[in-house]
Amino acid sequence: MKQGQILILVLLAVVVVLAIGLSVASRNITNLRTSTQTEQSQRAFTAAEGGVEDVLSNLTEIGEDIVAGTNFSGCQPISFDTAECNVTVGGLEAKVEVKSSGVYEQTVTTDKVAQIDLDGLSSGEVKVEWASKDEDSEVDANGPASVEISIVYGDNVSGYNVQRWFFQGSSARTSNETVPVGSNPAGADTCVASTEFELCAKVDLSSFTSPRILRIRPFWVQTTVRVAGDGITLPLQKYDVSSTAKTEIGVTRKVQVSRSALPQVPAVFDYAIYSETDIIK
Repeated sequence: MKQGQILILVLLAVVVVLAIGLSVASRNITNLRTSTQTEQSQRAFTAAEGGVEDVLSNLTEIGEDIVAGTNFSGCQPISFDTAECNVTVGGLEAKVEVKSSGVYEQTVTTDKVAQIDLDGLSSGEVKVEWASKDEDSEVDANGPASVEISIVYGDNVSGYNVQRWFFQGSSARTSNETVPVGSNPAGADTCVASTEFELCAKVDLSSFTSPRILRIRPFWVQTTVRVAGDGITLPLQKYDVSSTAKTEIGVTRKVQVSRSALPQVPAVFDYAIYSETDIIK
């Protein structure tokens, strides 16, 4: 009888030990899997990020080849506006898709200026929309931003000029805040915005000799700006770069960035370059 009791106790002890062992083993396996996933995720992310950096460093050349439809080192056009590049980073291959667009769309903060390339255009209208209805902060609490739209035109023979317009949104504005100079000249007017935006303005390029650059500056609140040709095609305005990397065990990470084709010049550009008075810092 005592031997039977001892056997039962031994079996119970074995069961307890096995349960503890299995629990520890399970935890160790889980920790190992988590550690592996973290390491693999970091590798994939680093490779994807490295692919973006590599492409951004050659973006001008890639953009020119996209337009020309030619092959270039590590990249191949896959449509009239898109190329795919293969970049090896840390032993992993990142597939980077570069998509060019003649439509400018970006969220512009009050300390920044949207800048649109008009080089080569001499007629037609440019449609500027702002205050995205998908962004509550742009149309509700603070109201749509007011914007200043300016156009730089001319050449290095007869000289360059700038014309500005001011379009007032419903965001707060006190009586002692003055409208920027040149708020009501010809060449621009309000228009009907698409369903995605609250406000709209059009600029008639035929009113200017050799249009070069269109600039949009928001006041009081940031705003999403979309600029496109109305019946005309604008030059290349921006690139959307998407990089995807995958590890040996299938962990995939993706990095996306947008980059303007035309370098952005600070807001003070409009006032400093064309000021007829001394600039005091």
